[in-house]
Amino acid sequence: MLLDTSLSSEECRLRNDRQSYLHIVRQLVKAQFVLQDRELTIRLWQEVAERHMDLGRIVNLLYGCNFHDVESMLVADEKYLALLVPDEAARS
Repeated sequence: MLLDTSLSSEECRLRNDRQSYLHIVRQLVKAQFVLQDRELTIRLWQEVAERHMDLGRIVNLLYGCNFHDVESMLVADEKYLALLVPDEAARS
């Protein structure tokens, strides 16, 4: 029973982690490309650094898919994670 709880917790952590990446990427796209707001863009990149987020993952989501399409972002993220750790995409 404890194992089920830990797996469930791990799945929740991965889901929340993915949502954090998708959210920050959408914010970066808006700040950097839509608004062309230099200060906001700098603050968002600082947040990425402070949170020790994977820069490769961020860049992959920025340039590797259509940020308007959630499914496209999820597929791009899964492919990126699969390159890092083959089992990661299966767990997400």
